[in-house]
Amino acid sequence: MKRKILFIIGNMETGGVSKSMVSLLNVIDREKYDISLLIAVPRGILMDLLPKDLNIITNPDIELLSVGIHGLIGLLRRRRFYLFFGSLLRLFFSVYNKAVAGWWLSRLYPTIEGEYDVIVDYNGQQQLYYMVDKLKVRTKITFFHNDYEKWSYYYRMDKKYYPKVDVIFTVSEKCVGSLKKCFPFVAQKIRLMENISSVALIEQMSNKLIDFPKTTKYRFLTLGHLCQRKGTDLAILAASILQTQGVDFCWYFIGNMAESQKFMKLAKELKVEQRVVFLGTTPNPYPYVKSVDLFVHTALFEGKSIALDEAKLLCKPIVVTNFSTVHDQFEDHINATIVDMAPDAIAQGIEELLKDTNLQRKYVQNLEKQRVDNSSEVEKLYTLF
Repeated sequence: MKRKILFIIGNMETGGVSKSMVSLLNVIDREKYDISLLIAVPRGILMDLLPKDLNIITNPDIELLSVGIHGLIGLLRRRRFYLFFGSLLRLFFSVYNKAVAGWWLSRLYPTIEGEYDVIVDYNGQQQLYYMVDKLKVRTKITFFHNDYEKWSYYYRMDKKYYPKVDVIFTVSEKCVGSLKKCFPFVAQKIRLMENISSVALIEQMSNKLIDFPKTTKYRFLTLGHLCQRKGTDLAILAASILQTQGVDFCWYFIGNMAESQKFMKLAKELKVEQRVVFLGTTPNPYPYVKSVDLFVHTALFEGKSIALDEAKLLCKPIVVTNFSTVHDQFEDHINATIVDMAPDAIAQGIEELLKDTNLQRKYVQNLEKQRVDNSSEVEKLYTLF
């Protein structure tokens, strides 16, 4: 008899956690496991990449609660007055304490029906608290996808809820160490499970033909949300420096554009609006990654970046900032150029790599040797199922 597994995630918008979820769900053995996925906000460009045999669970009240102020009118229309006022209170909490706001949101979420052998919270925060408090199951697993010391907004609640789960997975050795440092009382529960990346699938998707003409000598690509924690402002400032130095380039950005207006304004103020191009989101960024000269990642912090893993699998020369977990993925001047989190350092790293074709070849050759399909990581979950 198949074991019933429920996964929980916030949404399927483009982003590392959602991409990782898609990869994981596509490799789980359907002969042994009956898989369901509860999506708090069931939309996003990655929805179409979910396995077709997946049982997707949604709930309109959970969705309206999860989108904050944008869901208030919907709650009134559905005559969910208690949830309406509860959501208002959550918005108030979020100004002063994210942890309490997340816990309160989990209390508002209605309980879904169904019996499961294992529940896997893939998001953390309110999904974790909801799983623990409202869903009855023997085995409860949670994931944390970042360096906790850089993302500790929910510590007040996490320290109460982590002891109540069976296993806490995270995505890199540095993240394991960070979690153990922050939560020594549950150190025995903290384990490593890397994000799954399929070499064959990414290669296949990268071969799709796209309209992406080369209009400058060099093309760079940054993949990820346009926001300050991803260093979008640093990238635009670096672009200004490169333009001043006479480099002929176009720097493309693929990712969620919720904050794009302020970055477009910055690009215009620095007179690099012709050099910086925001392409929006796409479920298949790999043909763009394959086509550019350099992949540049300017994040301030990461857990283990899926965008970087994918660029590595496509063997692109990479310039990356020295966030706390970068050495879980790269060695400086071995398979990437690692630079300080400053516009001048980013610009200098890019220009030096462009000029040194031997170093580019070295990176590509080393990345080719390091290419590994890590789908076997799913075995770490099987031991718990």
